[in-house]
Amino acid sequence: MSVKFLKEKIFSRRAKSAVKPKNAYTVIEDFMKLPVYFYHTIGLNPYELTGSNKKPGIGFNLLFLLHMINANYVLFLEISFVYVSFRNNENFIESCMVMSYIGFVIVGDLKIGAVLLQKQKLSNLVRQMESVFPAPRQKEQEQYDVKRYLRRCLRYTKGFGGLYMTLVITYNLFAICQYSIQKWILHSPHAKQSVPYVPLTPWEWRDNWRFYPTYLSQSMAGYTATCGHISADLMIFAVAIQVIMHFDHLAKSLTEFTVRAQTEEDGADQDLKELQKLIAYHNKILGLTDVMNEVFGFALLLNFLASSTLVCFVGFQISIGISPEMLAKLILILISANSEIYLICNFSQMLIDASGSICYAVYDMNWADADPRFRKMLVVLALRAQKPVCLKATVFLDISIETMSIFLRMSYKFFCAIRTMYQ
Repeated sequence: MSVKFLKEKIFSRRAKSAVKPKNAYTVIEDFMKLPVYFYHTIGLNPYELTGSNKKPGIGFNLLFLLHMINANYVLFLEISFVYVSFRNNENFIESCMVMSYIGFVIVGDLKIGAVLLQKQKLSNLVRQMESVFPAPRQKEQEQYDVKRYLRRCLRYTKGFGGLYMTLVITYNLFAICQYSIQKWILHSPHAKQSVPYVPLTPWEWRDNWRFYPTYLSQSMAGYTATCGHISADLMIFAVAIQVIMHFDHLAKSLTEFTVRAQTEEDGADQDLKELQKLIAYHNKILGLTDVMNEVFGFALLLNFLASSTLVCFVGFQISIGISPEMLAKLILILISANSEIYLICNFSQMLIDASGSICYAVYDMNWADADPRFRKMLVVLALRAQKPVCLKATVFLDISIETMSIFLRMSYKFFCAIRTMYQ
């Protein structure tokens, strides 16, 4: 009886271990969770999933309203400070720094506005991606190698998001940490309070209780602008990785396609049906890329315009000689801006390579033994695949790895112009 009991226990354990837990399979939300998280922290829901009845509450909408009012209030102060400085012909170096902040906040605002205006299109894009995403079954997910692409996606998104979070945390905490060290550790009589981004406010905040809400307000504005700035980029990376996964799976399916002998009964018709399914799958992927560029094209254009301006302003400030602590902060900005453009160019190049691999996959098939109708369909498929798929900054720019050199040249020209004006 005890042996029987042990056998039943062993079999029950095996049965439990054979059942996959609910979270064992990858879903599309796993790719999108980081950008969605950053959007949620500022009270913004970027898209709606199929069958989701959850709607943001009043508190969620109030959080978004609070963030936007505060960020634009600080933006107004920054613009006012630059205007007053240029009118009085003073604080030129500090004005250049504040102008960098102005550009960053404006881009964050515009990206958030683009998400609000394109929410329906973004929701449709996510639904289309859901429709072609591998089903939560072990065999299908292994065929697509979903886990590997998810790891790649998280590696890029966490690295990029961590870089910009390091940037905003450094800028938000630098001033108060410097003051605290001088005041409470070094006991310096020359310790002065300063705020992170702009010293101009409607009230006097130095050496009184207003310093702390002023500091908190500007720090929140910096975080809001950063979330608006990077969340759209993280969303682009997540969508691009999934499109690359589909292109790679299609190329693998074509390469491993086994053409049946024409002597087999109904062999050619079965081959044609299977090839038609692959062609329809290719059409869906191409449709995804069109919607992706329609949704994110404006954000991509903003990235190039803002980053080139930011790089030239930062380069100018570095070239005229500044304090070591300010130099470290500017170098962090420079690294972040260049990393953003490089990653966008790199993802677009990966899309170009993945979409172009379909042509090579068609050539590698054993098409020589196929039915003439089959070979004609392959020619059409190969011709369509010869047009590269890439990220597009609206109609102005098709992005590739070569775009990085264009970006650097344009930034250098702006830098030379500002340097000449200063001299």
